[in-house]
Amino acid sequence: MRLQSIIVALFSVLAATACTSSNMKETAPQSAQPTDDSGADATTATDGSGPTWHRDVAPILSTQCARCHYDGGLGPADFTDLDTVRALAPAMVGAMEDRLMPPPASDPGCQDYSGSEHLVMSDEDRERFASWVAADMPEGDPTDAVPAEPVKDTLEDPDLVLMMDNPYLPAFTDPANPGNEYRCFVIDATELGGRNIRAMAPVLGANQMVHHIVLFSVPSSTLTEDMLAPGGWDCIDGQNVGTADGMISAWAPGMLPIEFPEGTGMHFEADHQLVVQMHYFYGGSSTDGTSDQSGYAFHLVPEGEPVTPVLLAPAGNFSFEIPAGAAEYTVEDTFENNYVPLKLLGVFPHMHDLGTWFNARIRHTDGSETCLVDGAYSFDNQMTYQFREPIVFDSGDVLDFSCTWDNSEGTEPVRWGERTNEEMCFFFTFLTL
Repeated sequence: MRLQSIIVALFSVLAATACTSSNMKETAPQSAQPTDDSGADATTATDGSGPTWHRDVAPILSTQCARCHYDGGLGPADFTDLDTVRALAPAMVGAMEDRLMPPPASDPGCQDYSGSEHLVMSDEDRERFASWVAADMPEGDPTDAVPAEPVKDTLEDPDLVLMMDNPYLPAFTDPANPGNEYRCFVIDATELGGRNIRAMAPVLGANQMVHHIVLFSVPSSTLTEDMLAPGGWDCIDGQNVGTADGMISAWAPGMLPIEFPEGTGMHFEADHQLVVQMHYFYGGSSTDGTSDQSGYAFHLVPEGEPVTPVLLAPAGNFSFEIPAGAAEYTVEDTFENNYVPLKLLGVFPHMHDLGTWFNARIRHTDGSETCLVDGAYSFDNQMTYQFREPIVFDSGDVLDFSCTWDNSEGTEPVRWGERTNEEMCFFFTFLTL
């Protein structure tokens, strides 16, 4: 059996086993909160003049906020513009003090992530911004400007871009799913067939109503005439989308491009096509009459270059029931690696609107633990946490994971489901041998 086939078989077992584990238990959530003591002193000016826009504030916002808040970005307003920030400053201070912005993320103290510097704002930076606002928001000297590395939420110079064939206008007419529409489209992936993917990221059409995207690799032989129709098909509840082992990527607001380490790549079979599951969400009158035509961009491994295969495996739980009125309800589950040693490249925790906390860690056979992700959850800031160095998940090690929800205002129990008013508990994990 080829190495690729061995890996696919292994991860099929992993996905099926993790989702039906008999080790599931329900407990109270962890009380710990993310901590971060990075950042410079709140008073950075050596002359005692206090913080200024160019020297102190613009670099903070470029690092912490411009991932979403830039001209044309997913977040409202452009926080790289001084006049805009001055107009919104009081609200920004309040959001920072309430820890609403930047939105919750996994604690970088848990693990060293690529882009950790963009995830959590230090208390010093919050104080520096508040001090600048209290001092009437001085601009300062432009020559004091500190260059900031821009946050790249798109894939630069892609080797291949594959898009939906036609624009699609969501109708939002399903009474069972008000304001939501799950639509799937086949994208011709002939140019991708037989190649290895090094990096990938979505190309968003109408980003104001794209709630999330799930990308599947689907055998061409399974595609029906209805699925190949220009308007796609309704795929709520995963209808004819594909199987878990065919999922190759997912995107939600706030997520950065997926990039695999040198020497690795995700193989795309020559006889497969792409299926994108688009979750559209009605955003009010601003989205009326708006069509979407999204797709995906790829960096490819040069042909003939040796590559270690990467696959995406879901660990999760389907059998939970969140009681009505429960303010903190946690489900814990485990998966033991009874197979071969693996390397974890990244984890994408996923819940819905009620999600408040996530945690995943490995218990090694020597008694030590490795934290993978641990932090407050925001449906509007879902991230694939990519590790700077692969983490070994050895044979005999155990993956522990948990999800916490807040259903304190709910009058009905909430169970697993694809709709936003239902819930999920998944940790989609990129793995390699």
